[in-house]
Amino acid sequence: MGELESDASSVIQLSHSLGSQPFETRGQINVRSLKSGSVNIQQDSSYDWKDYKEAGEANEFYHLEAFVKYNGIERTFLTSTKACLLYESQLADIITIHVDLLGNIYGVSVATPHSQQCTGTVPEFEPNFNTTVLISYMEHGPVPDVAMYVQKVEQEKVAKERGETKDNRSFIAKYWMYIVPLVLVFMMSGASNPEQPSR
Repeated sequence: MGELESDASSVIQLSHSLGSQPFETRGQINVRSLKSGSVNIQQDSSYDWKDYKEAGEANEFYHLEAFVKYNGIERTFLTSTKACLLYESQLADIITIHVDLLGNIYGVSVATPHSQQCTGTVPEFEPNFNTTVLISYMEHGPVPDVAMYVQKVEQEKVAKERGETKDNRSFIAKYWMYIVPLVLVFMMSGASNPEQPSR
């Protein structure tokens, strides 16, 4: 993980919806520190377990809306997962907070630890969320080795000046600029002087 430039606390307000129902309050995540990953979540499901079952049977989605207040910036993120997956995991879900290298939250996503296929039967359960909050940090990409490239180019330039390098191109690749005009001249002269038919 790269070193974050800022580490202010933030509050993420959570609202959720099943299918096309209106959003209702789910709770909030208090992020004390992005560097240490210190978070506290308070939440309550406003739906009954039967609501999740019906939404899963209707092949609807569970939608999570996250309203983030961070460093004086307010953003809203919307993420979804299949309602049947959440129902079959008995409301066990994983909320991931995505953070860039500057320490800004640029995304929130929800997933379930359950498999990607809905199987069907689940016993009745209390509709209480069992949520794991993860913080995903952006990684630095590979850095090009400019010094080695410059050194290689300089070595090739010195070798060319000394005449140590061989031209490994084929005959046609080396002399195409001479061959093409000759071929065109022969073709043009052959077209202008067609042979007379013999008698």
